[in-house]
Amino acid sequence: MQVKRQIVDIMANIDNQELEDLLLTEEEERELTQKIDMDRIKSNAMSKIQEEEPRVYKNRKVKKYKASIVIAAAMIMILSTTAFASQYMDSLKQFFGQSASIAEDERSPIQGTDTVSGVTMNVEEGVYVGNSGYLVVSFTKEDGTPFPAGVSIPGLELKMEHDVSYMVGQQLLDDNKKLVGVFELDAANDLDGLKARITADQITAADDTQAVEGTWDVQFTISPGKQREQSLNLAIDEIEEALSLSTISVTSIGVAIEGKRTDGELDKLPEYTPEVKVIAADGSEMMLRISSTSTTKSGFQWLYNLDSKNNLVFLGDMDIKSISIDGNVTELK
Repeated sequence: MQVKRQIVDIMANIDNQELEDLLLTEEEERELTQKIDMDRIKSNAMSKIQEEEPRVYKNRKVKKYKASIVIAAAMIMILSTTAFASQYMDSLKQFFGQSASIAEDERSPIQGTDTVSGVTMNVEEGVYVGNSGYLVVSFTKEDGTPFPAGVSIPGLELKMEHDVSYMVGQQLLDDNKKLVGVFELDAANDLDGLKARITADQITAADDTQAVEGTWDVQFTISPGKQREQSLNLAIDEIEEALSLSTISVTSIGVAIEGKRTDGELDKLPEYTPEVKVIAADGSEMMLRISSTSTTKSGFQWLYNLDSKNNLVFLGDMDIKSISIDGNVTELK
C-alpha cells in the first residue's frame, strides 16, 4: 500500500530528537480526537504526501518532514473510522488475491461517487495496458453495516463514447460490507481522454428480490497511469496470415501488442498468436499466454496476461527488462 510504505519511509528518516518533537501532549490528543474532521485530514494528508513523494524517492537523504504530515497520514492508517485507504488501495488485491501486485504509478485514481438509498457507489480506479484494462467500482452502506449474503447488481454497466467490449465480475468483500465490481475491458480506441460512465440499477438479494433501490450513475474521464511502451517493426508470416506488429505496451496487468494484417484481410482478426515471454533483469523468464485478441482503430491487439494454467498473471513485482515475441527480443526503455 502506497500510503503505508511512505509512512514507513518517513518514520525511518526521523531521528530521536525529531521524534520527540512529534509527541502530542494530552491536551493536543484530546483536541484531535474530539474535533477531528476526517474528510479534511484525508484530503490534506494525501495532498501533502503527493507533494513530498518526488523528493522521497529521488533523494533518500531527504529527512525533513513536517509533523503535521506524519500525524495526518498516520491517522489515515490507524483510525478505524475511515475506510479510504482500504477502498482505494485494496479492492483489486482483495478481488484477485494477494498475487495482484500492481505498481502504484500505473494506477489511475478516479474516486467518483454517487449515493442513493444510503448506499454509495465509488468508482475507485483504473489500471490499463494498451487499449485494455480494469475499472474498479465498489458499493458500501453509509451506516457501515453489511449487505445480505448473496447480493449482486444485475444491471452494472459501462458506457463509453467509443466502442468497448467488457466483462464484469462481482464479489462481496470485507465481511459483506463492500460489494466490488471489476470491469475487464477492451476498447477500439486509445483509452486516454475517453469519456466513460458506470451505471448500476437496483441491488438484488440472492433470491432476485430487490435489496436496495437504485439507480447509481458516475461519469468520468479515463486517464491511464504510467505504461512502458515500445515501437516495433516486426513482420510475422504464418500459414495464410501476414502481420505487421507496431507497438508493445507493458504494465503490471500484462503485455499488449498492437499490429495490423498485411495480407489484405483487414476485416478479420488474426488466428495466429505468437509465443511471448517476459524477461527480467536477473535473467529469469516467464511465458505468457494470450487472453484476448481485439479490434483497434488501426488493426488488432493481442493481450497476454495468463500463465500456463490460464490463471491471471500480475507483473508488478517483476523487474522486466525485455519481451520476446516468437524469439525476437525487444529491450524495454
